[in-house]
Amino acid sequence: MPDEVAIVIEEGEKAFLGEQKAVVLVDPRPTWSFRKGHIPQAVNIPFGQLKHQMWQLDDAGVIIIAGETYNDAVAIAMSKKLIEHGFHDVRTLRGGLTGWEDAGKPVSTNQ
Repeated sequence: MPDEVAIVIEEGEKAFLGEQKAVVLVDPRPTWSFRKGHIPQAVNIPFGQLKHQMWQLDDAGVIIIAGETYNDAVAIAMSKKLIEHGFHDVRTLRGGLTGWEDAGKPVSTNQ
């Protein structure tokens, strides 16, 4: 799935998902961890702040959650929580940031 997410980031959401869907890539890790390295264009919404920052996802058609690694418990929990709050198209990036890097995809930093 890193390749599919990369297509969305590099070519725009229309290339993969059709014109109607806005794609938001969410990184649920703590801000300090996000700043050390994250997938380009990801929005950092730490899991503990989801309730207060969920408004950032109001216009999203597709939400992709990218945690730290494979079977990341925080990413899975955030995906479930967003579905509970009525978001319909929520996906979890298999492999998370580790899988992204292993696939040779770029990583951004904010330090």
